[in-house]
Amino acid sequence: HQTMKAVRGVQLAAKGVGDAFTGGRDLHQLLHGLLSTIVAVEAYYNHPCFARVLPEDLKTWAKSLCGEAREAHERLSLRVDRMEKEGVRGAAESSLHALSSAAGAITGIAILDVGRHIADELIQITAALNDILARATRLVTLTNATMMERLASRLDIPAASLPVAAEASPELTKFEVDTVHPRLWVHPVEDGLVVAGDKFVVSWETIGAVPLINARLKNCMGVETSRGKTVLRLTREQGEPNRGHVTGLAPIDFTPGKYTLAVSDPLNNIRGLAFVNVLRPISVADIIEPPTGLGRSLAWRTPTWARGTTHSLRWRMHRGKAVVLSVSIAV
Repeated sequence: HQTMKAVRGVQLAAKGVGDAFTGGRDLHQLLHGLLSTIVAVEAYYNHPCFARVLPEDLKTWAKSLCGEAREAHERLSLRVDRMEKEGVRGAAESSLHALSSAAGAITGIAILDVGRHIADELIQITAALNDILARATRLVTLTNATMMERLASRLDIPAASLPVAAEASPELTKFEVDTVHPRLWVHPVEDGLVVAGDKFVVSWETIGAVPLINARLKNCMGVETSRGKTVLRLTREQGEPNRGHVTGLAPIDFTPGKYTLAVSDPLNNIRGLAFVNVLRPISVADIIEPPTGLGRSLAWRTPTWARGTTHSLRWRMHRGKAVVLSVSIAV
């Protein structure tokens, strides 16, 4: 009886999380807020008057952050639409009500985690955009005040003498640059696919100071989530110098499926992620000669090859490639 009450408590808690984070209206409001903030930041930083006075670091980071935000908005919009079409909430609750199946409960919680991850990512990116917009606004305001003082003393101001933020207040300018909350934006792997046995490149952009990074591949249980156990390290656990990219190699016998590419500082306080599908070295190999081949095997009920005769086998491989290919004949 106590066990049943505990399981029911988990169900109700998970349902509450699902209502809070997978509701279409809430997520669409967050998406709208993100897009509005992107437009505001781009308009501000692209204005010639403002762009002239702002530090180069802030302008570079703003451009990078807006690129990350637009990619996230497009990706997460599609994900939210897909969640609504697939009825994720109903599927999750059905799984959680399957009391006889622990795996069903785990699957339901993992699906709900997708909604939590989407909401968290939208909130974090929007907050970062607002932060970098606020920093630029403060610097522009201070610069304008200094410029007004100069205009008051001169009637004809040469362009070279117009103030910039660092000239108006080196201390505040340094503070605004140095205190930007560091972020990592991991670029999606090409096509979102990696073939076992092949090398692949993971690249990212950094906002702020992240001198050391820790890159790894994590098992995400087939669901887009930041959780999961590390299954392949691309750098040393204690971190390596941040060069903006790292080359990894998926072993030839690596288990196919969906994984999370996680890049963070060694303490995992600053992190970014992308999702990738690992494919088998040969995803499909269809036998096309003899023409009676079906899929990756041939089968006859009666003998068709006579002793001493020669026959050809030809096959077509789809995505992927093989370093070693095994062909066997069973009698």
